[in-house]
Amino acid sequence: MKEKFKESTRANLKAQADEAGLTIEGLIMVVMEQFADNKGGRVYTGRWSGGEVDGVKGFRYVVQWPFRPGFKEADGAEVKEWSGK
Repeated sequence: MKEKFKESTRANLKAQADEAGLTIEGLIMVVMEQFADNKGGRVYTGRWSGGEVDGVKGFRYVVQWPFRPGFKEADGAEVKEWSGK
């Protein structure tokens, strides 16, 4: 997985990944799986006129997280992949 984030976002992801004993990629996999697989996760979009750059209109993305906490039981293969061990 190739990820590209602002430095401040990457630093926050790194801190959360370290706390969970995961790589950044592993953390992204766990979070996105829970977002996609649990009922209630949505991304809404709409034009944002204030964000126009070089003639390209901006967009707003509103992320609605699932209504309930996710609970992931990872088997050993997933733990090995996501923790980088």
